[in-house]
Amino acid sequence: MSQNNANDESFANTLNIWILQHNCARSMQIMHACMKFAKNKTDIVILQESWMKDKNITISHSLFICIKSNVQNTHVRVLIFVAKNAKKFTCTSRSNIVNSEDMQAISIINNKIQRRILLFNIYNEKSQNANNE
Repeated sequence: MSQNNANDESFANTLNIWILQHNCARSMQIMHACMKFAKNKTDIVILQESWMKDKNITISHSLFICIKSNVQNTHVRVLIFVAKNAKKFTCTSRSNIVNSEDMQAISIINNKIQRRILLFNIYNEKSQNANNE
């Protein structure tokens, strides 16, 4: 088999996932705008500084499932929304890897790909020292 055929074969077994990432600055309106934009275009929406009404309540969307870290008694700053119609893969929360208000992990699996993909959503707050320099 030639090198080109091997590459063509691996390309046929790839999984295309469309991801939107945005920092929402704790704004419900920005979150809704992201979800509206993502509708029918995006498989996964990764948000930082999400709006939270309290420690457990955020926006919902009829086309997406929200995956939230299960950190107790704190506002999480990261959320992942997965399209309900994303039939080509399955996402699972990986709180056993990381369980933090500032970071979350999900595994993505598909029958075409033998390995799991780990996707991390990380909020990185700038330190006060960086602003003073």
